[in-house]
Amino acid sequence: MPLALMLVITTLIVWMTQTLQRVEIIVEYGQGLGVFAYLSILIIPSLLAIIIPFTLFGAAVFALYRMQTDSEIAVMFAAGVSRMRIAAPILLITFLGSLATLYVNVDMMPRSYRVLKQAVADIRADFASSFIRSGEFTTVGDGLTIYVDEVRPGNQFVGLLINDYRDMDSPDTYMAQRAILRDTENGPVLYLRNGNIQRVADYTGDVSFIRFEEWAVNIESFNQRSGEFQLELTERYLSELFNPDMSNSYDRQNAGKLIAEGHARLAAPIYAFTYVFIGLYALIGGPYSRRSYFLRVAAAGAAVFVIRVGGFFAQGAAESTGAYWLLYALPGGSALIFASLLLDRPHRRAPPKAREVVS
Repeated sequence: MPLALMLVITTLIVWMTQTLQRVEIIVEYGQGLGVFAYLSILIIPSLLAIIIPFTLFGAAVFALYRMQTDSEIAVMFAAGVSRMRIAAPILLITFLGSLATLYVNVDMMPRSYRVLKQAVADIRADFASSFIRSGEFTTVGDGLTIYVDEVRPGNQFVGLLINDYRDMDSPDTYMAQRAILRDTENGPVLYLRNGNIQRVADYTGDVSFIRFEEWAVNIESFNQRSGEFQLELTERYLSELFNPDMSNSYDRQNAGKLIAEGHARLAAPIYAFTYVFIGLYALIGGPYSRRSYFLRVAAAGAAVFVIRVGGFFAQGAAESTGAYWLLYALPGGSALIFASLLLDRPHRRAPPKAREVVS
């Protein structure tokens, strides 16, 4: 029960902070609360991958602290129950939580982020199509004006005049008989049919005409679409992270970063065991104390924070050096250390003293 409550409350708090980034969907594109809620829910899987290990630590500390204050653990020790026997059910739940973390990192997070990206792209495309009206000059972004004689169903347009001056050094004017609007990775694109381009030369000022049967015009501002031509790290599956496409300039320049992200996702479940072993050692690993365990809990929380920050530094070091084993060594080594400290050590008994036989 503490685990479930902490997981729900923590996820809601972090989720509410992340949803503020999606307010632009309502303000800029005129979408309703239903669309906003749908897009916000798609963020939750990425939050769970980070929240689950921390909530496992918090729930374990909470449960053991309650048992310590009620002297239940002291009674168990007096009855001969070992530390690992007390830790066994907590470690079982930790194992299930680590499996959930692994599933989120491997499949659920990239899948949900791809759906999120496609949904946002569809909203932008629908917004662009609804923004263009028959017989009106429409300014789309900075430096792009579109005129359409007739708007037909299915994002089809007839009689187009487009003035594209986003690049002031080389402004273009397009005329086309018809066009259709499609959404692509580069944003909403108008595919023109049967038209021409009027282009002014840079130095002479002469106007050149280029006739075409098909032409594509991106109607999004260049600045708005920068950085979205590639799948982001959170949108890639493990196979795409471990096998960068070297023919792609982004993958080629960030190959180390992509591979490090893949190893970081596989190492994330280990942190769940590391945190829980730290919590177990803080509450039942040391000598019994009648005083408050607040200092032990605070020290355990500080240790968890240091290890998590160290994991980020290890990922950065692995990107530049290729030492990807660091991503597993830090949480794995910490878990082994605290698990060994938690193990019961047999107490050595003094040999019995010899009795004098009195006849």
